[in-house]
Amino acid sequence: MAKKKKEEKITEQKEKDEVKESEKASETVTEEPEKDPLQEELEHYKDALLRERADFENYKKRNNTAVSKTRTETICSTVEKFLPVLDNIERALASTEEPSPLKEGIELVEKQMHQILESLGITEIEAEGKPFDPGFHNAVMQVDADEGDESGTVKQVFQKGYRHGDQVIRHSMVTVVK
Repeated sequence: MAKKKKEEKITEQKEKDEVKESEKASETVTEEPEKDPLQEELEHYKDALLRERADFENYKKRNNTAVSKTRTETICSTVEKFLPVLDNIERALASTEEPSPLKEGIELVEKQMHQILESLGITEIEAEGKPFDPGFHNAVMQVDADEGDESGTVKQVFQKGYRHGDQVIRHSMVTVVK
């Protein structure tokens, strides 16, 4: 019997020891280990580097947008100054009916001007026969409707309009049907 009591005490002690070990194991799992100061500093610098890279990428995007916008504005303002010259060339062609070397020369200059505008992405605003759009057309006159004319359409173009993409350089000066 004494032997049995001793064995029971040993078994109880083993169970207690196992419970203590499992508690210690669970404590070490739930407790956060102390962070190494060098590891914390490394993480801080890594985070700072990632933020700097993101800031730099955002800077590059803003810069590209600003450069593109400035380029478009420069093209538009320069072309706007040349449009009266193109208008005069077109008037000169309209006033000369007979074929002549002078007329051929003027036609070549006009063709060259249109090629330059096209290479810069400048397009003429279509107006005649189209519905009036105040975003692209400037109505300077209204006329009564003739047969087949629809109200609110452009009847005649006095001065051509031009645009670069969505940006209007010069509105078309037009006559609109009442």
